[in-house]
Amino acid sequence: MSIKGGVAEVYFKKELPRIHSLLATNKGAVFEVVEKKNPWEVVVIGLSDLSGVERGEEVFLKEGELSVKLGRNILGRMFDLFGNPIDDRRFEPERELPLFSQGVKRKEDKRKKQKKELLETGIKIIDLLVPLRKGDKVGLFGGAGVGKTILITELIHNIGLKEKGYSVFAGIGERIREGNELYLTLKRLGILKNTALYFAQMNEMPGLRARIGLSGATASRFLQEVFKKNIFLFVDNIYRYAMAGMEIGAVLGKVPSELGYQALLDKDIALFEEKIGNEITSIQAVYVPADDITDPAVVSIFSYLDSSLVLMREIAEKGIYPAVDPLRSFSLALDEEIVGRKHFQVASEVKKIFQKYEELSHIIAILGIEELSRSDRIVAKRAERLQRFLTQPLFVTRSFTHRKGVYVPLEKTIEGCERILSGEFDEIDLEKLYMIGHIDEIK
Repeated sequence: MSIKGGVAEVYFKKELPRIHSLLATNKGAVFEVVEKKNPWEVVVIGLSDLSGVERGEEVFLKEGELSVKLGRNILGRMFDLFGNPIDDRRFEPERELPLFSQGVKRKEDKRKKQKKELLETGIKIIDLLVPLRKGDKVGLFGGAGVGKTILITELIHNIGLKEKGYSVFAGIGERIREGNELYLTLKRLGILKNTALYFAQMNEMPGLRARIGLSGATASRFLQEVFKKNIFLFVDNIYRYAMAGMEIGAVLGKVPSELGYQALLDKDIALFEEKIGNEITSIQAVYVPADDITDPAVVSIFSYLDSSLVLMREIAEKGIYPAVDPLRSFSLALDEEIVGRKHFQVASEVKKIFQKYEELSHIIAILGIEELSRSDRIVAKRAERLQRFLTQPLFVTRSFTHRKGVYVPLEKTIEGCERILSGEFDEIDLEKLYMIGHIDEIK
């Protein structure tokens, strides 16, 4: 065996192992077969710490296929790629399922014909302007520090609070601190018992980061088959999944495509998205490097999404949280036939107001709001009040903001926006609308 970085070449005297089978050394290092180089050699990637592994070391076939250990008792637990617990508690698996094949029998054809149900999140701006449906794939786009992980955690909480289902979290390239904080937050909020967590951290081998998402997707499909309930897969961060593939491609000596990404970037993304399937609701955080939404890794994810939530730094800098951009976000579910006439009309009017306000913002910044016409001043007033009203205190940030989190039903969100659009709050101080739940909280 010869080794370079996280990639090694292994020579066999007899028959070569299959692609995606696991090899191991006597010292415990684990590898996955990813390529057959010639009739005697395979190329493998490391799936464990490779410290102490030497050139010429012997290897043996550990498993015929990369798989994850699963059981009904995975809820409330933390696992690595293979389904081994990392929370220092005993785990008895019921079965093992492969990461690269179906593994669980599906009845997708029947369920695909069923109309997707709307998924209420309790977050005003999402439920009103970017409605989600059960079974949708949702992208949560944003640069560093705009609140992607906070929003993911809030969605896990709110969905766990109201929905009769379970969540799976796949931490791809998470920092150790972030993973620990997520675990403790879910435990404090009382929803850890309904969540299974899978982690491959930033300091681990790219092979682990490139496969942990598949473990989470496999666990999601297993839970859905066993419990017959709604399953929600949360991924943070799908961009680091693409980066792991790029690292592997570079060490394998593959010719990169645009901006250094692996030539098989689209295939890698497709492998993961299709593993999730069409029945599991998936919410995926997508890091946007340098706030460039046209980055190839970001663009490759768009075609798989039913909804896209775009978080903007300019909005976060104004203290507007969640920092969702209502004009750049979209949802296929924002359709009159899906959400109903009233919801659609209110959402359309709110978007229209925000669009006009964005056009006026340059004039306001240079000349001030007083230079606008009377009708434009009314638009600006209502846009500012809608912007403040669509903020809300989150459950997961209570320890930082000292504000109790609120869950706002959709009908209350629509009612509040309707009343603001009608002009009822034109003369109300903006601060009274900031970080509230229901519109009735204004005195």
